[in-house]
Amino acid sequence: MTPNNAYRPEIDGLRAIAVLAVLFFHLDPNWAPGGYVGVDVFFVISGFLITAIIVRSQAESRFSFGDFYLRRIRRIAPTYFAVVLASLVAGYLLMQQPDLKQLAAAAGWSAVSLPNVYVWQHLDTSYFAADSRQLPLLHLWSLGVEEQFYLVWPLLLLAGLRWLPRNLLPWVLLALIGASFAYAQQQSVIDPKFAYYMLPTRAGELAIGGLLALFPAVRNAHRSNHPLFEAVALAGVGLIIGSILMLDGNSRFPGWNALPGCLGAAFVILADSQRRCLVLAPLRSRLMVGIGLVSYSLYLWHWPVLAFLRYLSIPFNPIVVGAAILVLAVLSYWFIERRTRHLRMGKVKQVILLAIIPVVVIIGLSVTLDHRADRKIAKQERANLDSASKQRLRQTAAAYEFPYNCQLGKLDTDVLTRPLCVHGKPADRAADILLWGDSHASHYVGVLGAIAEANHLRIRNASLSTCPPVWGAEPYGTGTFQAGCSQFRPFIQRNLAPYRTVILGASWSVHRRNHHFDQDLRNTLAELTGAGKQVVLLAQAPRFPDYDRNCEIRQTGHQMLDCEAVASRPDSDEATAINRFLTSLAAEYPNTYVLDIHDLLCRQGRCSPYLDGKPLYFDSGHLSMEGSWQLGARLLASGAPLPPPLQAKP
Repeated sequence: MTPNNAYRPEIDGLRAIAVLAVLFFHLDPNWAPGGYVGVDVFFVISGFLITAIIVRSQAESRFSFGDFYLRRIRRIAPTYFAVVLASLVAGYLLMQQPDLKQLAAAAGWSAVSLPNVYVWQHLDTSYFAADSRQLPLLHLWSLGVEEQFYLVWPLLLLAGLRWLPRNLLPWVLLALIGASFAYAQQQSVIDPKFAYYMLPTRAGELAIGGLLALFPAVRNAHRSNHPLFEAVALAGVGLIIGSILMLDGNSRFPGWNALPGCLGAAFVILADSQRRCLVLAPLRSRLMVGIGLVSYSLYLWHWPVLAFLRYLSIPFNPIVVGAAILVLAVLSYWFIERRTRHLRMGKVKQVILLAIIPVVVIIGLSVTLDHRADRKIAKQERANLDSASKQRLRQTAAAYEFPYNCQLGKLDTDVLTRPLCVHGKPADRAADILLWGDSHASHYVGVLGAIAEANHLRIRNASLSTCPPVWGAEPYGTGTFQAGCSQFRPFIQRNLAPYRTVILGASWSVHRRNHHFDQDLRNTLAELTGAGKQVVLLAQAPRFPDYDRNCEIRQTGHQMLDCEAVASRPDSDEATAINRFLTSLAAEYPNTYVLDIHDLLCRQGRCSPYLDGKPLYFDSGHLSMEGSWQLGARLLASGAPLPPPLQAKP
């Protein structure tokens, strides 16, 4: 409902597109690779509606901060707090103590409208962090951004309306939008977590909607069928759908990549349903409007349901679970949203009932659960864990946790002289084989260490996280690793003389998204082989998106879990395609070979991160160190031929 009471069903249809994009992305990223853009569409809608309310009320001299925030409380708080409380109860019943402690902290911050600040300050979202898809309240970050926007925006807007000329205010707002997007683009490299979760980098998206609402022709409905509006509407829908399909989880975001989706939402709003654009007819359908009406509940409930299913490693059919979540959202809409939006009681009583009491209850529960978890964790630590739990932790420990895996975060020139970085026999001989690459090279340390010890080879390992083993001017490495990568690659290039063989390992499929990578890799191979080096390309290990190293520990409390069955998947991983590329590439250069462990992990058309019932992986894409050594031993026992540079020396 716009301020002049002209209902705009296409905005509810736009909400439906936004929430379905998010839902499909979270159910299966292949359905909507850039579905997270739905959140940005929500931001534009919110910015438009809130600004329209303020501008209209101010023009009629009836704006009240009390009424404004009370409407926000009635709209947001009931379902929001219901989700937080339900998640705490479910966490108490289902979670291990360290995970419950984290959930309690997230709930406490969420109760005071700071869930995004909690994520920024306290959640580990680094490259090797635990799977964030198992955190039940992670999705509340977007509500935190909106709530913080609601706190500052009315003050800034009213000041601008009062003190700035009306024809100047849009230009000031446009400058702020540009600054926010530029800042987001910069921070997405320097501090990606801040860029993704915090208000300064997202404010421009909300302000795009606010800018629209400053123009009466957009804020108020007008009847017109000009073809231009059809073109604008078509462009808007196209920009949104294009963003959903063309972006993915590896796209730099937010920043300029967020702009097309936001402009798309703005164009749809600009086209206006009262002009009866044919392009927007699907958005005005009963189905889309209905989904839009329940979109808030659908967004709030979908993530905790999926998070707990993943936490418990319960396999699920995305279509069935998606339908069940939709039913839950409808129930939430009818029995929570609708009943609290039009409460008939005093304003103070509404604030107490809908905000103060839930906040106090949630903070009290959070503190209680946090202290309870601390006591249980301390008791468990005093017991020093049972032997089975300790073995599980050793089995899945990351390769980077071991000092003999010389995986760097920045340039360290000692990496090529440190004795600890060398494996194999005899110990008094210098290493003449170098393992070089990123973390997907370093997780082969155990495999290559087993080969070196069995075949009397000496292999030195030197890797840097997210840094591929190629030369060239193109900057590689992500986030804080980029500067070190730019120094590490030429450092390796200058110090290759002692090595007759160079082993290259990387997350090839990720790096190939850079258009320059294939040529840089070819140039690197040409230079290495031209210098008389032997080269071994390490095939990319299969990924297991549903693998969870903590599943084995949780299994002790939930006997129904079948960790291996959940994590295993058909032999159709992207690694198959990239490894075919590596094999064809090796055939183009002399003395170039491929080492592939695919047949050890994939048997009879199905791949598993387990071997003989024991987990081999640390996370979805990296072998654990223990698993790497076990695969090396199994590879040797299988009698499979090794690349000539890795065969036993006479």
